[in-house]
Amino acid sequence: MRNNKAILFVFTVLLMLFHISLANASHTPVKFEVDKNYPPFSYTSGGRIYGFTIDLANLVFEPDKFKLELSSDEWSQVYKKLVEGKIDVTAPVAIIEERKKEVHFSKPIFTRHVGLYTSKEFSKNISLKNLEDFMVGVMQSDYTETLLKEKLGVNKYYTYPTIEDLIYALVDGKIDAALMSQEIANYFLVKNNLSDRAELKIKNIFTVKSAFAVSKKRPELVAYINQRLNFLINKGIFDELYYNYFSTYSPEYFERKNRQILLSALYLLIIILFAASVIIFVMTRINRGLERGKQAYEKYAQLLAENANAIVLTLNLKGEIIYFNKFAEQITGYKSEEVVGKKWVDIFIPSHRREYIENLFKRISEVKILNDHENEIVTKNGDTRWILWNNTLIENPYLNEPLIISTGLDITQIKRTQQLLEESYEEIEQTNQELMNTLDILNKQSEMLMEEKEKYKFLVENVSDCIWEIDFNEKKIEFYGKLKDQFDIDVIKSKNDFSAWLEFFHEDDRATVFKKLQDAILLHEEKVEFESRIRDKHGNWRWISSHVQILYNEEDKPEKIIAVNIDWTAKKEYEHRIEYIAYYDALTNLPNRKLFEDRLESLIKKAEDEKTQGAVVLIDIDNFKDINDLYGHEAGDEYLIAVTKKILEYLNSIKLNTFFARVGGDEFAVILDGLAKKEEVIEVCTKLLGIFESEIYIQKIEGCIFTSASIGVSFYPDDGRSVKEIFRNVDMALSSAKENGKNDFQIFMPFMLMKNFKKIEIEKSLKKAIEADQFELYYQPVINLKDMEIHSVEALLRWVSPEKGIISPLEFIPVAEDSGLIVKIGEMVIEKAFSDLKNWEKKGISYLHMAINISARQLKTKFFEKMIQKQIERYGVNPQKISFEITETGAVENFDVSLKILSFLCQLGIKFLIDDFGTGYSSLIYLRRLPIGGVKIDRSFISEIELSKESRAIVEGIILMAHKLDLKVIAEGVETKRELEILKEIGCDFAQGYLFSKPVPKTEIEKLLIERKITV
Repeated sequence: MRNNKAILFVFTVLLMLFHISLANASHTPVKFEVDKNYPPFSYTSGGRIYGFTIDLANLVFEPDKFKLELSSDEWSQVYKKLVEGKIDVTAPVAIIEERKKEVHFSKPIFTRHVGLYTSKEFSKNISLKNLEDFMVGVMQSDYTETLLKEKLGVNKYYTYPTIEDLIYALVDGKIDAALMSQEIANYFLVKNNLSDRAELKIKNIFTVKSAFAVSKKRPELVAYINQRLNFLINKGIFDELYYNYFSTYSPEYFERKNRQILLSALYLLIIILFAASVIIFVMTRINRGLERGKQAYEKYAQLLAENANAIVLTLNLKGEIIYFNKFAEQITGYKSEEVVGKKWVDIFIPSHRREYIENLFKRISEVKILNDHENEIVTKNGDTRWILWNNTLIENPYLNEPLIISTGLDITQIKRTQQLLEESYEEIEQTNQELMNTLDILNKQSEMLMEEKEKYKFLVENVSDCIWEIDFNEKKIEFYGKLKDQFDIDVIKSKNDFSAWLEFFHEDDRATVFKKLQDAILLHEEKVEFESRIRDKHGNWRWISSHVQILYNEEDKPEKIIAVNIDWTAKKEYEHRIEYIAYYDALTNLPNRKLFEDRLESLIKKAEDEKTQGAVVLIDIDNFKDINDLYGHEAGDEYLIAVTKKILEYLNSIKLNTFFARVGGDEFAVILDGLAKKEEVIEVCTKLLGIFESEIYIQKIEGCIFTSASIGVSFYPDDGRSVKEIFRNVDMALSSAKENGKNDFQIFMPFMLMKNFKKIEIEKSLKKAIEADQFELYYQPVINLKDMEIHSVEALLRWVSPEKGIISPLEFIPVAEDSGLIVKIGEMVIEKAFSDLKNWEKKGISYLHMAINISARQLKTKFFEKMIQKQIERYGVNPQKISFEITETGAVENFDVSLKILSFLCQLGIKFLIDDFGTGYSSLIYLRRLPIGGVKIDRSFISEIELSKESRAIVEGIILMAHKLDLKVIAEGVETKRELEILKEIGCDFAQGYLFSKPVPKTEIEKLLIERKITV
């Protein structure tokens, strides 16, 4: 039996190769040659040709029509071969009058900009009028050489074989200037880190259209190329390809970036000057109204307002903004100068809530204090944030008018993550109460500014968790705040030494804190902010957010350091917890897809910069759903944890840099960074497949589970320069591995991308075909071998496209299966077949049976059996005259569901046939359990029945076995009389094939059905 299968396999392979050779022979050859060193348009690496031009050519020349023969050479040789007709097409070629006489051009594919470059050190006055006075370089035989001679009138110049040679000649001082395409020049300047050594002196001197250049011997290709370019442009495919290659290096891109940087710097400078003016003005007004002895405490209050982790506003009764603190700027995205003097509701309140907020201002003027009020605001970038407000009306003889002091706490994250916060409710409740206490104090800060020293002291003592003050003149350290008793204050105060306080900082933070303070004093800065860890008296580390004010005396020497410290321990722990949830998988503790993509993005950029390579390996467990269905989700989870552990052990044992993550339910991904050569990935994939094939003990079921996996591989940066591109390509490689029978790995190849594009186009066309009802049924008769009369017909689907004519089912059925459109198409087939069967009965053809093919996808849909029952009732057909054909694989794939549906329909009288018998599972167990009425022997056995004893023996065995099980046998693909005679001899029941009739339309099959008997 093994020898028979081997012979059959070899024959099948040879047959496939024969068909492939015939297909290739029918394709029109196109010789397409490009410049071998002209990136990003074209370049060679590892013996292969890459670049924008190559990708575009593969998209333009459809593989089912043309055989594209790619090659590369020096540009001068490429163009010479094109003119002589030794090659057919090249690109990109600048469209200039001189070349129009020698070659044909397609429609332009893009515009190139030509500019004049000099080195950064070049200081002479150079212009287009005095170019003759300088040493000018240009690429040999390039269109820029023509422009230099004919347009600019420069006859004395230097030529270089490549753009790269030209650029190095420029930066090395061998020439004064170079005339180059700005797109190509900028690419090489960035690639070779020469951006700081050369600059674009005169930009956009010429704009030149570029296109495909076609040999005079192949003029018919011009119209085809134009047609394909229109298609690619209309579908957006061309734009996506162009953006991937040129967005980073185009001159317009850099100009836009430079303008943005300049505007941002100018805007930032204006804000700083305005903020400084406002601060000086406010501080001057405060100093005029207060006594000299209160100055230090005023600084405390101002420091608190500016550094509070809450919004602090001052508004008049009209709702116009007077004061807007830093935290409000951070939350809303608006600077203070953008909003001061404007109405709060006009900027921050949605239109449908403005009337309500304006009434709220009136209410505050009446009740004086309005706390715990929540409402949403709209930030500058359009986000909605929820704020908890406390509002106080201040009336004071020192004020020109009553003012509203509003303090707001951003509770957006609390609302969004309420479920997570409930898990630590008591801790959050305590933190919330502390924030509310802080807000109450901040609401009274305007009144406190006018009060005595003790009130300022009270504010200092209660507004913050801890305040420490170092007095350099008196050489003492003072501590205030609720948490001061949590530290060994007496030890520090007894030493009266600043370094004693630094000893309480975490050793990893100590040097940073000291340097920040030291640098601030050296630069005469007044404010410093930092986060650090401080050890309390119990030995625990607390996270502290410190806002430091440095006061200087008249001699500009530091006089005091005052630091407001907020205990951020709970906040940090919460952030770490949220970060872990956001970036790690809860079941396996592996990084999740988000973290994997972040890491991959950085590694792609690193690989581009360092000219290294890496690979992404995407792993999908085959039929993992079966594990959950058979053993339960707990067993499935245990399996995932166990296989994760095995993979980690293996990855830790190899020398490659790896990053392992769970990116889906049963999908894992591995980054292999810094590959010395691509072949290394083959051994890794082989080992990974071995891990999945090995037995894994599961405690939940007290037994072992065996499975397999499919793997896709894509290399970066060769296959893509973004995470999106790499994942798209590795997904296609994984799909290819699954299509090849699973338990395999596939490496991404460019043809997969083309295949995917074609699949998408077919899917779009299928949807339109369903809406337009472009499907017809052809019928092929099935002959009863006892009397040679027609017993039944098999309904076969044909797609009749208005543009392409009849499209082969082999081309569109797999796409329909993958996309799920086969369900809708299958319903249309059943409806048309039932209608035709009923019409033939009305014409007197009452003997006829109907066979209809159904897919495994249809059996998985809900209410499939009810849909069949409804169509039977609608057309009034006899169910006993209906047979459904399904493949062995389709019936067994979801066996329990198939058994249930088939059993129900059998009770109605419908028969089931196993199609292509002998090519699938061929298991007697399934034949015995499934309610089937017959089997159809695959034509691969029938075609060899005359010459091969083995094939005849297999067919005889199938017939004998089927008859023992009381099943009928139908032979497919009968094409010769001798095949028919043998089938009769060995007792076959029915046959169909071209010997009797090919599949024909409904009108033609009616003639055969009326005659009924077929003569061969």
